[in-house]
Amino acid sequence: MFVRIAIVRSSFHRGSGQAIHISEIAKRLLALGHNIVVVSREVELKPEEIPIRELNFAGDDVPYLRNFIFPFRCLSFLKEFDIVHSQYHPDVFVGNVAKKMLGKPHVFTYHGFAPVRVWASPKQELKMIDHRAGTFFALHIGFDYIITVSHYLKKELINNYGIDKDAIKVIYNGIDAQRFNPNVRGDAIRQRYGLKDNPVILYIGRLVPYKGLQFLLRAIPTVLQEFPDVKFLVGGSMRDDMLNFSGIAKDLGIKNSVIFTGFVPDELIPELYACCDIFCYPSLWEGFGLTPGEAQASGKPVVAFNTCAIPEVVDNGNTGLLVEPRNHGQIAEAIVSLLGDEKLLRRMGSEGRKRVLRLFSWDKAVEETVKVYEAVLQ
Repeated sequence: MFVRIAIVRSSFHRGSGQAIHISEIAKRLLALGHNIVVVSREVELKPEEIPIRELNFAGDDVPYLRNFIFPFRCLSFLKEFDIVHSQYHPDVFVGNVAKKMLGKPHVFTYHGFAPVRVWASPKQELKMIDHRAGTFFALHIGFDYIITVSHYLKKELINNYGIDKDAIKVIYNGIDAQRFNPNVRGDAIRQRYGLKDNPVILYIGRLVPYKGLQFLLRAIPTVLQEFPDVKFLVGGSMRDDMLNFSGIAKDLGIKNSVIFTGFVPDELIPELYACCDIFCYPSLWEGFGLTPGEAQASGKPVVAFNTCAIPEVVDNGNTGLLVEPRNHGQIAEAIVSLLGDEKLLRRMGSEGRKRVLRLFSWDKAVEETVKVYEAVLQ
């Protein structure tokens, strides 16, 4: 059975984990013969292989107001589809309206929202309050099925949103294990940043407080006491909610050991993983955690906080070391223990790739998603 599916994400941006999720799912659904279109009001990323319909309208630059206009702007376009698959807030309202006014089945993928308390910007705090309240309201208006990308998020839906557990299906994100693999060479990255043969600790992520880079920076002086030649490579771009990370590094006296790359083009990401010895991702909140998964696929051990969905991605003591959230001392201890034990470091990297191959496949994710579509259509 071939299905016409409109995947709705109001903004489709570069560097977004959700954009990766949608792109990988859409590519494989198209390969299976389904008719897929990504519907958005703001398109920044335009993969050639995925049809994208950008629906502009008067007021699409006005925060909050556009959330109410966008669902009705989509109505005429959605008439030709069998299923509306919304991905976030306020996209969930598009599914609500299509279900109520067009009778279209509505599938919603819940990627989760970072808690209000982990943001430094009042603007971002207000945005998260709006997202949580809006999604709570929307999910009690109408949906047919919810997909979550982790068991952690399923529990959140049950406990915080009052959703019946039987209406929720956990489908893990996939990791492209061909693109991210131990055979990729990182020599060009080492040469670009003058890393030579130094041990390298890598962070990749947005430079916002909840991603926890500040905790890694505070761990660095302790690491350097044991391994003074270690370099810390920070890949990521700035956001409104950014802390002064370069200032923190300067105040800690570690400026010469930390390299900020700024925005990294997507094609270079596998080489970044390849150049490092350990991937450190001290995020305070993750609904899944794509980058720890990519690092493991690349054969690298992970040091991260033992919180949220991270333990579902990283097997503590086997593919990496998970430590107490916000504890930069334990981050330092974990990094030092891995750098001091080459055999353990290599074993964890090898086991990490095996874990990714076993659990995180985009093909498997699409297979399970199609089953959800078939269920709601029946």
